[in-house]
Amino acid sequence: MSILTNKMCIQPTPRYRFSGHERVYHDAPAAGKLPQALDTFGYERVFIVCSRTIKTRTTIIAELTECLGDRLVGVTDEVGEHSPLSNVLNAAIAVRDLRADVIVSVGGGSVMDMCKAIQLCVSEQAYDRAALLKLQFVLSPDGTEMLSTARASARIRQIAIPTTLSTAEWTPVSTPIDDETKLKARFVVPDGSPRAVIYDPEILGQTSSSLLLSTGIRGLDHAINTACSTLPHPFAGLLAEEAVRLYMQNLPQLKSRPSRDSLTNCQLATWYTGMGQMSVPHGFSHWMVHIIGPYGGVAHSDAACVMMLAQAKWLEDWAEPQHARLRAALGEATRPFHEILAELLRKLGMPMSLRDLGLHREHVEKMIQPALEHPMVTLNNVRPIRTEQDLRNILELAWEV
Repeated sequence: MSILTNKMCIQPTPRYRFSGHERVYHDAPAAGKLPQALDTFGYERVFIVCSRTIKTRTTIIAELTECLGDRLVGVTDEVGEHSPLSNVLNAAIAVRDLRADVIVSVGGGSVMDMCKAIQLCVSEQAYDRAALLKLQFVLSPDGTEMLSTARASARIRQIAIPTTLSTAEWTPVSTPIDDETKLKARFVVPDGSPRAVIYDPEILGQTSSSLLLSTGIRGLDHAINTACSTLPHPFAGLLAEEAVRLYMQNLPQLKSRPSRDSLTNCQLATWYTGMGQMSVPHGFSHWMVHIIGPYGGVAHSDAACVMMLAQAKWLEDWAEPQHARLRAALGEATRPFHEILAELLRKLGMPMSLRDLGLHREHVEKMIQPALEHPMVTLNNVRPIRTEQDLRNILELAWEV
């Protein structure tokens, strides 16, 4: 059975939710702009969170260390895939003990999500697992919006230097994995979106092409979900359509030797996507990756490739006006939208089926009940997913290419 109760008594209405950023530096050198951003906000004690790959295999952290000088009080690369809660808590204690006044994230979604959760720990003074898990989000009465249960004012903020294209820098949502249950915790952090974002295409260009492409697809999936929402907003939809166009045109150029223009255009696409992402409810493909990730041991972005394609097939004829607008933005008036997406995935060499992710039917079987129990997977789908059989039907589409 689905978790839908049909007891929602409040009629949902479109709304725009501003994500709270104060500065976005686009096409800017991070080592040059970071000190300027710190001066703007009066920050003096910086704690950097980055991935181990960025710290050990690039010069990015060394360059930031040099430009920060005495302002740098600590660095951690203990992040881990899906940001385990144990790593979040350890870093939060370090941030507290070092008296940092700002966190600088250098990385992708796991790094930025970890920084949001660190901020929640510090603001709420929640430095153990039980205290932190009490702060998970709740749904609005109409079921279309995630609301924070945290109430403390932000004691610390984040400045983000993204190295991928997944759009994590545009939301206050953090979904670190609980080490004990292997399930995603779900937080909406007050003032959790970065106070500033620095888009440096030179840094983006140091990311492996496979990670750039998969996270670009994750961003594309966010844009498509915004454009095909059950509760669309005209501003968010307009931005999403332009984001889809930019992703589709520029992602293929990232496969070999990306140009600076293609890198900056993809970062611009994440900006457009992020500006509307929190304003409308997203459907199945956005949320199912939160089940496939921890249960299948699959990166969110790789799972997004498969779920994005399955959802497009599921919505054929149900989301024709939305798909028609997206096809028009791409100059593809006649082909089914899922065929356009399939062609892109083939061109990029990305996974297109659950088999491509290395999953077997028994793996997926274990995901059915957690997916039904997840507060968002079966909600807010243009073609409803109301029952266990509906969920199985859409997952069956993910077996076929």
